[in-house]
Amino acid sequence: MNVLSFDSKHCERIRGQLDAYLSNELLVETTSEVLKHLETCVACSRELDSRMRVREALRRAASGQLPPEGLREAIHERLRGAQFGNFGGFRATSWALAIAALALVIFAGVASQQSLGVRRGRQLVSSVLALGVSDHLRCAIEGHNYPALANPPDQLRAKLGPDYAGLLQVVEVRLPGFQVLEAHLCSVPGSPRKYVHFITRGRGTILSVILTKRVGEGLPAGRFLVAETSGGVNLYRAHLDEMDVAGFVSKDYFGFVVSDLGQDEVIQIAAGLAPALRNALGGRSEVRRPETRRALSVVTEPAV
Repeated sequence: MNVLSFDSKHCERIRGQLDAYLSNELLVETTSEVLKHLETCVACSRELDSRMRVREALRRAASGQLPPEGLREAIHERLRGAQFGNFGGFRATSWALAIAALALVIFAGVASQQSLGVRRGRQLVSSVLALGVSDHLRCAIEGHNYPALANPPDQLRAKLGPDYAGLLQVVEVRLPGFQVLEAHLCSVPGSPRKYVHFITRGRGTILSVILTKRVGEGLPAGRFLVAETSGGVNLYRAHLDEMDVAGFVSKDYFGFVVSDLGQDEVIQIAAGLAPALRNALGGRSEVRRPETRRALSVVTEPAV
């Protein structure tokens, strides 16, 4: 990750928003600004990692406090005894209220843990999907890096190179009604991340299909986080920077479909495309090459 020369006041302002960001309390526009800053600022990214570790440590400490052995049986026993008037110096109604209050406290603690897990999972999903939105906006929308008439397939395959040329046919076949105008390798200014970018036109708009290496990152699999499953591939969606994005994971790549068509239509397009791209990527020797991995916290929400 490169360090850009951000002004210290900008970093100070971003750091002042990190706790609200982790609690999913920021507006979409502010969240996008924070994510863009974290993409290029090592110091603020480290600060975010530190705060996430503190929160995770607190969560583990709280979840590790198990109730004393036999508490459940004791509560049931006292509830049965409470049916017969006074018990142990307290009236039955007092015991019932006390036990109900205890149950509410325990339930609130469990619900709070689950809610925190879901919020952190959604933040992780948004931060990953923002990678695809960023490249779509910079390269296709703002940069307008595509011709009015589609480039010939041979030219597109040459731009993609031998590692990715075979993916052109997959995108063409799995995107009926869309024309592939451009396909190339690109990057977002200020970031070392590389993208495989297909720019297509159809249904009155521009739609991007984007791939980028995972470098060890992942996406959570909680049932409140996965939008749909297609061909064994989990799909995730978000609305960021006025764009709708659907994302998926292959063995070593993130994949994104980005457009302004609307969330349902974008997820439907991704459902037809993701399994084919996943299979195509999994069959290439380049994908199987080992590489250094960087761990990234993955949140799964408890089963309910």
